[in-house]
Amino acid sequence: MTFKISLFNKALILSDFKRFWWVSALYTLALIAIIPFSHLMKAMGMEVQNITWIQDTIDRTLRFSQDDVQAILICTVPVLMAVLIFRYLQVDKSAVMMHSLPLKRSTHYASHCLAGFVLLIIPAVLTCLIMILLENFTVLGSFYTLPKIFSWLGLNIFFCLFFYSIAVLVGMFTGSSVAQIVLSYIIQILPIGIYVLLKFSLEQLLFGFGEVPYLLFNENNHPLFIILNGALPRTSHSVGYFPAYILAASACLVLGQYVYKHRRLETAGDIIAFPAFYPAFKYGMTFCLMLIGGTYFCGVSRQSLPMLILGYVLASALGYFVAEILIHKSFRVFRLYKGYLYYALVIVLLLGGLSLDVSGFVKRVPSPEEVEKVYFGYNYNDWFYFEKEKNPELLESRYQDRGHFEDNPPILLESQENIAGVIELQKHLIKERKRGAGSSRYIIYTLKNGDYILRQYNIDEADQRDAAFLKPIYESLEYKKLKFAAMRLVPEDIKLMSVQDDRSGKRPVNLTGTKDIRELTELLKNETTKMSYEDMTSNKDSYMRLSVLENNKRNEQNILVQSSFTSLLRWLKDKDYYDQFALHLEDIESVELEKAEDRAYSDNAATPSRVTINEREVIEELLNIDPSTNYISNDVIARFNVRNNVWEKRVSLDTGVSAKLKGYFAELEAEH
Repeated sequence: MTFKISLFNKALILSDFKRFWWVSALYTLALIAIIPFSHLMKAMGMEVQNITWIQDTIDRTLRFSQDDVQAILICTVPVLMAVLIFRYLQVDKSAVMMHSLPLKRSTHYASHCLAGFVLLIIPAVLTCLIMILLENFTVLGSFYTLPKIFSWLGLNIFFCLFFYSIAVLVGMFTGSSVAQIVLSYIIQILPIGIYVLLKFSLEQLLFGFGEVPYLLFNENNHPLFIILNGALPRTSHSVGYFPAYILAASACLVLGQYVYKHRRLETAGDIIAFPAFYPAFKYGMTFCLMLIGGTYFCGVSRQSLPMLILGYVLASALGYFVAEILIHKSFRVFRLYKGYLYYALVIVLLLGGLSLDVSGFVKRVPSPEEVEKVYFGYNYNDWFYFEKEKNPELLESRYQDRGHFEDNPPILLESQENIAGVIELQKHLIKERKRGAGSSRYIIYTLKNGDYILRQYNIDEADQRDAAFLKPIYESLEYKKLKFAAMRLVPEDIKLMSVQDDRSGKRPVNLTGTKDIRELTELLKNETTKMSYEDMTSNKDSYMRLSVLENNKRNEQNILVQSSFTSLLRWLKDKDYYDQFALHLEDIESVELEKAEDRAYSDNAATPSRVTINEREVIEELLNIDPSTNYISNDVIARFNVRNNVWEKRVSLDTGVSAKLKGYFAELEAEH
């Protein structure tokens, strides 16, 4: 009883209720309007065909996956409540008057915290009660369930407690209400923001630095972003963060009480209430603005290192002197430039060390004897869960695809030839120091001593210099078995194979006979084994595909049939299957040419100019010409009118073509 009386004061709590009941009342009205009332209006005016849509809308609202107004209220009202409850700390006279009462500071703090929290949960509880009544006595009984309602109540209280506790703690460190609001959000964004900005800077300064998506810095694992993005965690791993955040909120309130006891009353109005934290605020703001400025300047200049440095200098100077202005409440702060010079010296030493690679990070390449296996792919998560964590089921549950790794095994190369090939490729990439061109690829070594080396580079398959190192890796049997599903097919496990041509509009040919399936599977494996690097990286469109349905799987696997698969195509012709599904020249009635830029801006243009081609030899030339993959404005869209279908492909005007086809191009240009 003594503890209870000393920790909370009834008069203070009732005083807060009297002063700030209107915030709770407005919040209650807003919640009732946007949740039960809105749902009731939708349900009462529903039509049969809209029942599913209404149910989905209601479920998403109760899961915080929809309704921007609810998200904004949850993010702002707790912070506003914390600011109002402890507003007296930010005003000199109010602070002195409140603390002249014969009460301990711990009683002040605990009573105000409790009053604010009660004012926040009353609206949620009242809204929950209204939803329960509507569930029992209105048409909403078909859409609401008690578990959904109580789940919404629990989440609402959780988010309110979290945002409120952070705002309360921030309020103990600052003497400005405006700063309390701003810092309450900054402190939640800061971990992810610092991670993203640091990662970007390191990618520019350390060649080969790899992006590692730590779960801790995944925005959808942080309450503010969960609310704003409507991305409530559903996996058991992500849901496990909620107890951690409840503990963090409790820790904020306990720490806030300790800070409150040691806060001086005369700091009301100061941006930072504790002088000991001036350096942390000043240099923290300088560092953050430096990263933002460098990222912006580098981004707009297309990854220019000098512009990155210029952004660092300008933004860090701005951040330093703005922080000094806020701390000293004066613009006469330029005499304090020495602190910035010390900061600049430290940053210059750090950047110099990174540029000179004093740690040996950039040039670190293992010897083949050290390496057990190497991952050579695009997806870090595939390597992390399959190789490092040895827990592929966790990633498959996140993908909601139980057979993900069976159908898409990571490219983990273990043969000495491929390990040596990847090492030589990395040496070449380090020597070239090429940025921007190609696609981003991870090279992650698993060493025999249990360590890992992770690098990320841009590799251009079309670049002859890169291709010279990629070719032996791509053409190896080990790589192809991991890359192509055709190499992993087992004839006895196949229920159905169908082959079709997407251009023809004809029905696919289904193969169910054991002999046909076995022969086609063997041919497919042989053709894939013989594929050259050029075939594997060709930009040519493949219109023919094999769909494979296996006995123990629900989804089909689609395998493209390359034009280089001559033995397989010959087998289809010998079996009289080819003519049943494939496109033939005589199936094409005409071709229409249209400028690609007309298609791109069709909203602003009149009827696009078109040229029709009926000459068989010109149609055949267009049919066999390689499609354009640059997607530039100097392209033509060729529209093939087939008996049962229409299909298109882009053709570059710069392609070498016959005189007749050039004439049609010229006619199209003239009409355009």
